[in-house]
Amino acid sequence: MYWTLIKTGLIRKRIRTFLTIMSLFVAFLLYGSLQTFSSIFTGSVKGLSAQNLIVMPRYDMFGKLPISVAQYVESLDGVEDVMYFDYLMPIKLESMMDGVVFASSPNFFDIYTRFQAPDEAKQALKSTRSSTIVGKLMAEKKGIKIGDKLSFKSTSMNQDGSYNWSFDVVGFYTVTQLAGDEMAAIVNYESVDEARLSEKGTISMIMARIANPNMADSISDKVDDRFMNSSYATRTGPESMMAVEMASEVADIELIMTAILLSVFFTILLVSANTMSQSIRERTIEIGVLKCLGYKDRQLFVSVMLEATFLTFCATGLGLLGTLLLIPVVEQLSDGVLANTFNLELEIIFGGFILGLIVAFLAASVPAYQALTLRVVDALRED
Repeated sequence: MYWTLIKTGLIRKRIRTFLTIMSLFVAFLLYGSLQTFSSIFTGSVKGLSAQNLIVMPRYDMFGKLPISVAQYVESLDGVEDVMYFDYLMPIKLESMMDGVVFASSPNFFDIYTRFQAPDEAKQALKSTRSSTIVGKLMAEKKGIKIGDKLSFKSTSMNQDGSYNWSFDVVGFYTVTQLAGDEMAAIVNYESVDEARLSEKGTISMIMARIANPNMADSISDKVDDRFMNSSYATRTGPESMMAVEMASEVADIELIMTAILLSVFFTILLVSANTMSQSIRERTIEIGVLKCLGYKDRQLFVSVMLEATFLTFCATGLGLLGTLLLIPVVEQLSDGVLANTFNLELEIIFGGFILGLIVAFLAASVPAYQALTLRVVDALRED
């Protein structure tokens, strides 16, 4: 019975029904897209560990810390192991998009476990100072093979008086998530530090593996308090939190996205409510006839609510399906840098349908009440 009433209401003005669904579709496509792709702007990307603490310069992302900071962090209770690295900055900053070179301590792959490389390559990196392990994505883009020379220009002057650096490729590494992290090369820190003529004994970042994630705050506070008044003030925190904090310094992206969604859904709510109200006004006589035929007020009320719910759920499903289809498109446009970064999570799907239900209720509550309280004599008086 209800389906007959719903179907009749939907096909009564097919173009209006189609346009209503499309307007709602745009809103839910925006909802799904912002929720799915927001992690790249907010820093809340899955796969980052709460057991790894990052120690970095507080006031300059590309600043330097003395290696003694790493030694202090390693001495703290609860710290199991410490890895540190320095950037070999390219001459042109935009060249970092073509790959970053990290001069790292030998235990890079022991601490950063989501980076994986063959054992022989890791051993070669430790034993051969001129060796490098290149990210698989970077190797594919540049056509690099094992045995090749990785050559580039850096802002750090080499001991030969030039800015040219060269390393032997001994293997490739992969990452379990965030394929963009494969756009880098890992080289031996001691080799670089010995060869460069300036900034010796300095590092850019420290990664400390702690025994218990619950100790992260206390250890972070100890490190930051220790160097608070020095020339090398630090910022310390779990890897999973630092990315969020750094993104929030640029702008409150989550607040901006929430404002956009609220604006869109408020507008769509007005459109939907107006559409439903107009539809009920046009069906005044029909509703009166249905009541004469024995349909209860409650049945007509429910049918209007279900009609609105059907519209919003169709739009929700189409919007989330559109988001799902956008994910491989975005990954393709990024040339694989964002591969395996985005997923349409169940909570996003569930949240979308809950939001659709709320929109349906708000849009249809007044028209449904009009149908509920409409008197037969008033309905049949309409012309």
